[in-house]
Amino acid sequence: MSPNKFQTKTDKYWVTKHNFFDEVMSQYSLPEQVRIHDVTLREAEQAPHIVLRPDEKIRIYEALDELGVYSVEIFPIISDEDKELAKELVKRRRNAKIVFLCRWFKEEVDFAAECGADGVVVEGAGNTELAEAGLGTSPDEMYRLFVETTAHAKKNGLFTSVMPWDSNRGPIDFMERVYKGVVNEGGADNVVIADTHGCSMPAAVSYFVRKIKEWVPGTPVEMHAHNDMGLATACMLSAVTAGASVVHTSINCLGERAGNAATEEVALDLELLLGLNTGIRLDRLYPVAQMIAEMTKVPIALNKAVVGYNEFAVESGMVVYLQDHLAAKNVPYMAYLPELIGRKDRDIVLGKMTGAYAVQKELDKMGIAASKEQVKEIARRIKVEASLRKWSVTSNDLAVIASDVIGLANAASGK
Repeated sequence: MSPNKFQTKTDKYWVTKHNFFDEVMSQYSLPEQVRIHDVTLREAEQAPHIVLRPDEKIRIYEALDELGVYSVEIFPIISDEDKELAKELVKRRRNAKIVFLCRWFKEEVDFAAECGADGVVVEGAGNTELAEAGLGTSPDEMYRLFVETTAHAKKNGLFTSVMPWDSNRGPIDFMERVYKGVVNEGGADNVVIADTHGCSMPAAVSYFVRKIKEWVPGTPVEMHAHNDMGLATACMLSAVTAGASVVHTSINCLGERAGNAATEEVALDLELLLGLNTGIRLDRLYPVAQMIAEMTKVPIALNKAVVGYNEFAVESGMVVYLQDHLAAKNVPYMAYLPELIGRKDRDIVLGKMTGAYAVQKELDKMGIAASKEQVKEIARRIKVEASLRKWSVTSNDLAVIASDVIGLANAASGK
C-alpha cells in the first residue's frame, strides 16, 4: 500500500497519497512523458463570437511557447488572412512546434508542406452514420480519403497524426479498420481519438485507448475531447492512464460549444495527480490564462478550476484561520498555492460567512485598532449587511462599519 516516490506534500502543494498507492498505480499504463498539444489558436475561434487578430495570434503563440507546450495547432485554410498568418508563424517559430490542421484533402497538406509546417493533423469524419447522412460519404470513401491523405502527408515529409472526428461514436469495427489503415498503409506517426461531442465516460476512453494500442502496437495515441458533459479533463486523464502520450487542450477551456479540455487543468492534474512531466511551466498558467481571456473577450468564470478568481478567494472564517496557521508552518491548506500557477494574490472576502478572525486581520491591514468585543460586533454587522446586499462587502464598507462601532463604543465610555 506504500505510495510511489512522487512527493505529494511540499511547501507549494499538498495532494492525497491515495493517488500513488500501488493498488491504484498498478491499474495504469502511464507513458514516461505527456506532450501538450495546445489547440487554442484553432478552437478559440470556433467558439461563438470570438475573433482574434493576426498580431494577437502571434502573441498567443509566443505565450504558449513560453508556457512550454510541445506543439500548437492552427487552421490556415479558414481564410486568406489565416494563410498569411500561417506563413508568418512558421517564420517566427520557436520551440513549440507548429502543426496545421488539414482536412482529408491533399491540397491542404500541400499548403502545410509549402509553408514548412512541423506536422499536420489529418482530420475527417470517423462516424460512418454521420458521414453518410450528413456528407454523403460512404465508409469505403472515408477509408480511402484517410489513407491516401495520410500517405500524401508522409510523402511530403510531414509528421502526421490522424484524427477521425467523432470517432468515439463511430462503429468500433470501422474505427479499427481506419486506425490500422492509416498506420499500416498510410504510415501515420500518431493516431487521435476525438470525443467530438464530449459524451464518453472516462472508463470508455481508457478502453478505447487500450484497443487502439492493440490494433496498432507502438503507435502513440493522442486524445482530443470536448466538454459538453463536463468530462473533458477527466477523459484526458483517463486516456493518459491507459497509455495515451499526447493530449489536445485549450487555454480556459475555449472551443466549440462548451469548449475543450483546459490546458491549465490538464497540465496541473498530470503533474500533481499522476506525477508526470508535461514540460509546462506551471507558474505561467495564470498569466497566460488572463492574457488570453482579455484577447478573446471571454471572462474566466469566478469558479473556474485553477485560474478562476474564487480559487484563492476565501470568505469562510475557519478557512482563513487555518490558511494562516498552516502557512506559518510552510504547510499549504489547499491542494496548491497560488504561487505555483503564477498568481500572487490571496483575497479575504468579507461577507455572511466572515468570522472575527478575518475581520481582525483586515482591520490590522488598515491600521484600525479595535477591542475583541468591537471586532465581534463589526463581524456581526458585516453578516447583516452582506445578507441585505446578497453579496460581499468592500474594504470601504468595513472602514465605515468599524468607524461606527468604535465611535459608538467610545461615546458610550465617554472617550
